[in-house]
Amino acid sequence: MTEYNPAADEPVAVVPVEEPAVIEVAPQLEELPPAPEPTPEPVPVVEPVAVVEPTPEPVAVAPKEEPKPKVKGPKVTVSGNDKDTVILANCVYKNTFARKSLTVHHVQRRLGELGYTEAVADKDGWYGDLTKLSVSNFQKAKGLAGTGIMDADTFTKLFDGDSNVEVVL
Repeated sequence: MTEYNPAADEPVAVVPVEEPAVIEVAPQLEELPPAPEPTPEPVPVVEPVAVVEPTPEPVAVAPKEEPKPKVKGPKVTVSGNDKDTVILANCVYKNTFARKSLTVHHVQRRLGELGYTEAVADKDGWYGDLTKLSVSNFQKAKGLAGTGIMDADTFTKLFDGDSNVEVVL
């Protein structure tokens, strides 16, 4: 192949030259600078707001009527009912089969209320020596034979006026 060179006014032989192969070189990764620390977003400060609650209007309430006591004196029932049942047959001196008795407890309580304090020291629901002594003193004061053994007459007089018990002879 020939070409014409106008500067030399003569033909010039042209030798075909292969084009050099282009080799693409991957760019070398440069070490990146460290990522900047994330800066925290500012937190908005909320000022507290005073809440004014309305004050309730006073309401007139009728005073509660207290229940009137049905009995005079202190309420001393054990069962939780209005009255305890006291049974004469349960007043057995030194009863070894049933040592404690609700009836004997009330006998001791009632004797103590009437001033026969020996029974108060023996107050355990068991008809023992101190209870017998108090019953005997009570019987003598009421004009009965001072045996210390509970009979129907003594039992009735002992609980006369006691609104805490119901007497069963």
